[in-house]
Formats: sequence, C-alpha cells, structure tokens
Amino acid sequence: MQGKLAHAAPTSRTESLILWRRIAGGFSAGQQRAIAEPLLSAVRTLHKKQMTGKGSDPTFSPHEGLEVLRLLGSLELLPGETKIELGNLLIDLLSKRKLEPLRSALALGLGRIGARVPVYGPLNTVVSPREAGVWAEKILAVGVSDPLCMFALFQIARRTVDRYRDLPESLRDKVLAWMERANAPSHALELVRTGGQLDEQEQSRVFGESLPKGLRIR
Repeated sequence: MQGKLAHAAPTSRTESLILWRRIAGGFSAGQQRAIAEPLLSAVRTLHKKQMTGKGSDPTFSPHEGLEVLRLLGSLELLPGETKIELGNLLIDLLSKRKLEPLRSALALGLGRIGARVPVYGPLNTVVSPREAGVWAEKILAVGVSDPLCMFALFQIARRTVDRYRDLPESLRDKVLAWMERANAPSHALELVRTGGQLDEQEQSRVFGESLPKGLRIR
C-alpha cells in the first residue's frame, strides 16, 4: 500500500481497493493502520469540504469513494480512537444530500465500525456502546430508509447479551420501533431483539459482495 500502482488509472485504483478489502482480515494491526492512513486522510478532506466548504475536493472518484469506505469499514484491527474518529466522520457525512451516491457505502462502513459482533477481530476491537449509541441515535435522526442504513442500525444495535457491548435497552427499543415502521426483515428484528447469527444475505452485505463458496462469518 505504500508503493505506487504501475497503472494508476481509476479502474486500477478501484480494483486495488477491492483486493485490499478482500484480504484485509489476514493483515496485522500495523499493516491495517498502514492501509488506513492515506484513506483516512482522503475522508478527512471530504469531511472538511462538506462541513465547512473549505479545502480541496477529495482525490478519488465517486466509484473509488465507495470502495474506500468499504475498505476502511473492513479494517477491524484499527485502534479504537481511529475507529471512533472514522465513525464520527461518516455519521456527519451520512446526512449530506450532495453525498447521496455514497450513502450506502457510508452506512455500510459505519455498520462495520460500530458492529457489536466483529467479523474476524477480537472482542476488544469493538467500539464502546456509548460511542456506537451516539451513531445509532444520529442514524435514527437522519430518518433515511436506505436498506444499508437499516443494516448499519441493526449491526450497531444487535444484541449480544454482553453488557460491555450491548446498547442500552431503551435505545435498542427505539431502534426496533424504527425498524418495524420501516418494514425491516423479521430476521433483522430478531437480531436486535434477541441476538443470533447473520443469515446468508446479511453475511454478503457485511462482506460487501457475495461470499466465496464455503466461507461463513458470524
């Protein structure tokens, strides 16, 4: 990730981001930080431009931006403070109308960062319920019925029966009520209400694409 692509066309850059995302789970924490640093810088630039109108435009194309956000969300071994910074950036950007083409990727990244159950990382990589709860409240306030916003919500509010990871019951009830009004799938409601394992479609959404044959995640 520290070198330059031999062919740096937008398509090549996008394909390289997809490659890093697919193999991210095999990297060490240090390697994931090295991957994240230039991407975080780009997201900070985008955030500054959207929130203040100042600064330069991000260097990635809209399609590249989708993969940047998906890749960042997949880096479960990033330090807690980095995840919190990234989550705060994404939640601010989620409500921006100009970024509607990126909304699904913003929501997907936020759902991965705030998930109560990591895909491959240890439990000490899970962001605290206090931080994740703030993101859930803000998603509810945005009120967008995008399927991936709903997906982010149930990842963040998913019950684990672990008081160090679960959101407060009152907030989980608010999420459930919102999801019911939005006609959420029954299995998503069950994950928030009582917990359980992701079904095949949900696993594919977490992974960002159809899972390779034989691969299963929690």
